[in-house]
Amino acid sequence: MGYNPTRRTVLASSGLLTAGLAGCIGAAQEDTDPPIQIQQDGPAPVDLGTACNFSILAKSGISSVPNSDVAGDIGVSPIASTAITGFDLTLDASGVFATSTQVDGRVYAADYSEPTPSRLTTAVSDMETAFTDAYGRVPPDSTELGGGNIGGQTLTPGVYNWSTDVLIDDDITIDGGPDDTWIFQIAGDLTVASGVTVNLEGGAQPENIVWVVAGGAGVEIGTDADFAGIVLAQTGINVLTNATVDGCLYAQTDVNLQMATVTGCDCDLVDLQVDSACVDEDGEITVTNPTDVSVMVTVTGPGAYEETMEVPAGGSATWGGLADGTYSLETDHTEIGLDITTLDIDCDPAVPDVVTTPATDVDESTATLTGELTDLGDFDSVDVFFEWRELGTDEWIATEPQTLDEPGDFSAGIEGLEPGTTYEFRAVGLANGERVEGATLRVITPIPGTPDVITSPATDVNGSTATLTGELLDLGDFDTVDVFFEWRELGTDEWIVTETQTLDAPGEFNAEIAGLEPGSTYEFRAVAVTDDTRDEGAVLSFTKDEPGAPIVETQTATEVNGSTATLNGELIDLGDFDSVDVFFEWRELGADEWTATETQTLDEAGDFSAEIAGLEPGSTYEFRAVAVANDERYEGTIASFTKAEAGVPGVETQPATDINGSTATLNGELLDLGDFDAADVLFEWRELGADEWIATESQTLDEPGPFSAEIEGLEPGSTYEFRAVMVANGERFLGATLSFTKLAPDELDVETGPATDVNGSTATLTGELHNLGDAAEVTVFFLYRVEGTAVWRFTDEAVLTEPGPFSATATDLETGTTYEFRAVAQVGDTVVYGDVLEFTKEADNGEDAKDEKKKKREYKRAKREYEQYKKKYEKGEVNEKQLKKKRHAYERKKCEYEKSVEDCNN
Repeated sequence: MGYNPTRRTVLASSGLLTAGLAGCIGAAQEDTDPPIQIQQDGPAPVDLGTACNFSILAKSGISSVPNSDVAGDIGVSPIASTAITGFDLTLDASGVFATSTQVDGRVYAADYSEPTPSRLTTAVSDMETAFTDAYGRVPPDSTELGGGNIGGQTLTPGVYNWSTDVLIDDDITIDGGPDDTWIFQIAGDLTVASGVTVNLEGGAQPENIVWVVAGGAGVEIGTDADFAGIVLAQTGINVLTNATVDGCLYAQTDVNLQMATVTGCDCDLVDLQVDSACVDEDGEITVTNPTDVSVMVTVTGPGAYEETMEVPAGGSATWGGLADGTYSLETDHTEIGLDITTLDIDCDPAVPDVVTTPATDVDESTATLTGELTDLGDFDSVDVFFEWRELGTDEWIATEPQTLDEPGDFSAGIEGLEPGTTYEFRAVGLANGERVEGATLRVITPIPGTPDVITSPATDVNGSTATLTGELLDLGDFDTVDVFFEWRELGTDEWIVTETQTLDAPGEFNAEIAGLEPGSTYEFRAVAVTDDTRDEGAVLSFTKDEPGAPIVETQTATEVNGSTATLNGELIDLGDFDSVDVFFEWRELGADEWTATETQTLDEAGDFSAEIAGLEPGSTYEFRAVAVANDERYEGTIASFTKAEAGVPGVETQPATDINGSTATLNGELLDLGDFDAADVLFEWRELGADEWIATESQTLDEPGPFSAEIEGLEPGSTYEFRAVMVANGERFLGATLSFTKLAPDELDVETGPATDVNGSTATLTGELHNLGDAAEVTVFFLYRVEGTAVWRFTDEAVLTEPGPFSATATDLETGTTYEFRAVAQVGDTVVYGDVLEFTKEADNGEDAKDEKKKKREYKRAKREYEQYKKKYEKGEVNEKQLKKKRHAYERKKCEYEKSVEDCNN
């Protein structure tokens, strides 16, 4: 397709896939219940780190069978750009990145100019760390669900584990909230069948769904499948024709696309940084531009406020004197965006403001809780303290109050903590009955001095052996640690111990085990021991496959002449054998005994055949291909054929071909001469509705076989019918009458119809295909976008073989917004568009314009900004005042989002 708009707008995000959860900021009476918390179900989020900046990241290559459609950036490392194939790359003049019409972001490779190689090395390392983290999560909430076939299942948040391959052969539903997490741990391969859809319900987000696949064949997403989630594959990922992945693909070998779509994750890097501040009770917005391109930024806000300013390359611009309210920001650049597009200015200091900050000095039994009073409001002094409790308990414990008469940090030490336990705490401010709370944070007390070991997936599972792998992460308080593995067949009681290795530094270790039985599943774990202190990694498993079986296929019989026929078959795979014996079994339909042909021995895959004799006219025979290896027998399907009666001539009309310009080729086959030595064959044809047949020149055949004739003088837009004719000794035999239509060239035509059923967040777009042109089938779909924006979104596609109406659903519509749309028809590289129409998604009566989705975006962006500033603060790139400002903005946005979801009361 010549024009390839982005299917999804990729938003800015940090590498953390699931939003963190915390309390609301706001005032409440001291004796009221604490603010409602958003409840996250499922495991903790998986941190992708800088890998999350890529929609596709692979170590050994990325390929495309054009045209694929990727939103966001793609990258390969350590391999060079020559391993990116099918994308027709254009290297930028900087040498740092390349572009492709199939990628709406940038393309990076390890052999491009710095800083690309360094950036890719870090991203690949982060990808591998994320795989190890996700695959090692224990304990699972579900094991071996569906015996490895989860088609038709509804999956709630949690950790799922399979020791086998996983097949999705029917639609599945992933049901949960927007902050819930799913981790699917698959020891084998993941296969998604053609046409399968992964449905998301309840607000579930693709970036919170992690498929971590350790199998050697990796992941295959079938044709026309609609898949969702983050894929972390230890080997490769294949996305077949017209499949869509709503998420990101990370492979430790290669990623292969076949005219596929990858929408990317909510993880793209941002370009312009937005800051806000209060100056003398007026608001101020500052936009900083770290790029080398000047950008125009427009800020709109309350009271019809609108001002556009230039943000120079490497500089900044400030909008000052702003009233309280909500402000929106947008740029005039299609490739440079803003890390925050909507923010609230609230410079009214009437209420105190308190912020919870991370605990410090955490040891086995004590910790220091820290917070900050950022504003006294209208009060001369504020009492501050902390409330804390063990996670999962009901009662809060309060520290001693402190009275502050100016903003500043405060802290309190707590004691009596248990090693290895999680606690939660929050800062509280109290002034004249007004109570404000900071976010609820967590702290985990360490277990003193113990080694830390993890189990990694088994490798080299060959023959009767396998290699167990693990990693010693920490020696604890010890100089050396003994490590080994324990393993056993699944279902047995006794563990078998490998030989001990002594490590004096953290690192990976492995051991080979032998005596494995084909078809059996084994479980194992890494163990670290020192001075009677024992630490165990997760219990993982692997299956020793049965030896590969040969695959044989029965094919159609040919040369069914006289009393003989040729049986055909194909040895598709020898399995694990060096050679395979093949032959055929055949019999007359209804008979009991099979007759076997002579055996042939094959040492490679390929076709084979055998002639059989003694067939009776008018009889039907069945046959099958057979393969035998090591006394094991494997059969192909049973096929059949009929030996025609002798003396009955037969002719068959076959479809017309080469319908070009004003000509066409008519085709037929002489099936049997009957009792005649030779026959004349020809075609009769006419325009549909005419009376007279036109005859082609006759041909004389003395044996059965195909024949054809070219006709000319055809009119575009007309339909013609024709039939094959056989004449022998004055007798005439006719084949069936077929037809074809000569379409006028270049008449592909599509029309956009009105939008209907504009309900909830969806609308039905309608159109009509008026003409297919010269094509046998046409792909149709719709493009739609917010009026005035540049990025089109795609609906699902349909394939039409004849003119007629069609429709598709536009999703994720925002209330109070006008959308443009148009119908599209495509044949190969030819694309025809209908007119652009529009419709408006009206706001529901009484609905707050700041809907939940918008609040979530604002909250996640504020959190990302705060996390980025914490890292900058640790590196000395920003000062403490700047960090506090970001933290304040983050907690305010968090509370606003929680309000929109669960009516959080301050």
